[in-house]
Formats: sequence, structure tokens, C-alpha cells
Amino acid sequence: MVTSPSPATGPAGGPPPHLKAAAGILAELAAQVEALGAQLCTNPEVVAHHITELQAIDLIAQKQLHLADLLLADCPHAAVEAMRIEEVKRRIGSAFPAKVA
Repeated sequence: MVTSPSPATGPAGGPPPHLKAAAGILAELAAQVEALGAQLCTNPEVVAHHITELQAIDLIAQKQLHLADLLLADCPHAAVEAMRIEEVKRRIGSAFPAKVA
């Protein structure tokens, strides 16, 4: 039996448009944050005095991309498993209902 997607989902049952839009914004923000960090890294004095902050900027961008991927995922569990940042993986993974054995 073939069912058509509900108005809240995209074509072929994909993510709803508002989640696609949110994911797009998160990805744009990640690119902007990465560009800012890259620009700051061109100044050796900034790098020498603010390496921890520059690493934090990179981590922010990576977290945003993980969240964007999650919003677009057909399988949220697989998206969480694919995450490389353990803190995000743990926090999002713990939000899933417990599996029944």
C-alpha cells in the first residue's frame, strides 16, 4: 500500500519543511562560524593567545552540523550513531525512549 506524505512531511516521507529550513540555518551558521575561526587563525598573535577559544569555535560549528544532520535524517538513531562528538551523541542519544528488551 502506497501512502502519500502528510502535509507535515516532505516528499517520500522526508523531513518536514520546517526541519529542513532549521537544518539549513544550522549549516549556514556552522559555515559562518568556521569562516570566522579561519579568519582569526590567519593572525599568529590571535592564535598564540586564543587557541582554546579558536578550538571552541570549531567545536561549535561541528555541533551545529551534527544537529543539522539529525534534523534531516531518515533514521535519527543512525544519525546519532554517526556523530563524532561524544558529548552530542550522548546527550541526543539519552533523549531517545529506552528500548524494550
